[in-house]
Amino acid sequence: MARRARTDIAPPSTPLPAALADGGPEQHVVVAQLADDLLGLRMDDVVEIIRLPPLVHMPLAPRSLLGLANLRGAVLPVVGLRRLLGLPDVPPSPASRVVVVDGGAPVGFLVDRIDSLVAVPTERIEHDRAGAGRLDPDLLDGVVKGHEGENSIKILAPERLLREEFSQFGAASARPRANLAPKSAAAAMQAEPVRQAALLSFDLGNQEYALPVERVREIIPVPQHVSEVAGQETAVLGVVTLRDRLLPLVSLHALLGLSEDDERPQRRKVVVLSMGDASVGVLADRAREILRVDQACIEPAPALLTRGGGEADIESICRLDSGRRLVAVLSPDRLFRSDVMRRVLSDAGANDARTIPDSAGSAMSEEQFVIFRLGGQEYGLPIGAVIEIARPPGVVTRLPKAPKFIDGVVNLRGQVLPVIDLCRRLDLEPQQSGGLRRILVLSVGGGPTGFLVDGVSEVLKIAAEAISPAPDVVVEQMRLIGRVANLDTVGRMILLIDPARLLDRIEADVLAKFERARTSESLQSP
Repeated sequence: MARRARTDIAPPSTPLPAALADGGPEQHVVVAQLADDLLGLRMDDVVEIIRLPPLVHMPLAPRSLLGLANLRGAVLPVVGLRRLLGLPDVPPSPASRVVVVDGGAPVGFLVDRIDSLVAVPTERIEHDRAGAGRLDPDLLDGVVKGHEGENSIKILAPERLLREEFSQFGAASARPRANLAPKSAAAAMQAEPVRQAALLSFDLGNQEYALPVERVREIIPVPQHVSEVAGQETAVLGVVTLRDRLLPLVSLHALLGLSEDDERPQRRKVVVLSMGDASVGVLADRAREILRVDQACIEPAPALLTRGGGEADIESICRLDSGRRLVAVLSPDRLFRSDVMRRVLSDAGANDARTIPDSAGSAMSEEQFVIFRLGGQEYGLPIGAVIEIARPPGVVTRLPKAPKFIDGVVNLRGQVLPVIDLCRRLDLEPQQSGGLRRILVLSVGGGPTGFLVDGVSEVLKIAAEAISPAPDVVVEQMRLIGRVANLDTVGRMILLIDPARLLDRIEADVLAKFERARTSESLQSP
């Protein structure tokens, strides 16, 4: 990051020491006000001064870390200087500023206001511990004392400020970072037993349908603007722009000969499917879950289910919950037969390979994540690590003497599954309850474990260049959240969780102990 100083500096509001007017060798200092103190930062340490940007909260971090900000595509940790120095906390005001310093890794310090940029004669900078006042003298690089009735300027040492709570800042270059790149969904499924099928389920009207996960590129909200195409097929709704590429949008209702449901416009999602060298978006009323089901539960659909009024038929039926839940499985290749696909792409203006490139090179430069919410913040998990996304069942069996983060165990289609409340695990306040909460089933800690989250919003492909290492704050956070997806163009920042670190050894041992106890009790029962 290039060093530069912004001129976003307010005029002095507090008398400055007369000593600053003296001659001699000088050091340039940015003077900030914090409560009744004047604090200085050497200009050599300052990158720039900015207004307080929107912040993303980082869990498991010290209280003084206010959050992460997007600084022209870079992830910037912002620290509250009042909290760091143990001063009374006050809400930011329009005069508040963030002073960005770079001592190996960029960090922003929030101050009450900027007073001025001054030239301090070097001989006037004293190292008298008595001049620190209520501040810790070890945090200062010197004091410029004022005459009677004038405030002193306490020059801060940024690296010492961060030493106690943020010992890892600036150490990223010296610490080898584990390879956090997740396996692709296809690779994950190859590693699974042959009899397992991965499906993305969604609603059309009152029926649940599904598509193979390996053909799903991502799930996105319905764009606000859809461009209609003259003379298009009935099923083609138009084209939309997805990351500067044209994407034909197709109605599954029309392809399957179903009537449109106008009562769910807010919940509709676009499922982006891979069709050879092209992509097609299909409109679903509501995305539901990612399912991993035994192939024995899937059987060919009766020919009677072929819809005469539509252009596609159902390939198979998935029987869940002992047959009480039937999911109609669609095949993208049969959904878009060669003649249908040719008309769809032609009418949507997408048959030009230049509009929707899908080269191996571009695929390798993207990663796919399940995006979910916790405490009002977005998080992501590699899709290859997610076994299933399920609704919380009505009955949760509590475990006696269990840690507070363990919600209990549930019966998920005959399998006893331990459930961890991820909000409590990360010391966050849940923002949702009831119908919007979901359980992410991951294979961690030696077996499947469910993680309760506030809601699952989408499956998203993120370009590799938008992913960067998370700032190294504290050891626990470093282990859990290793990367940040900074989607600068849409103003989103997503914290990416390393699934291998989601349960550390102590928590895994706790779950294993309760699992052994539960198994023992079931064996002893008559």
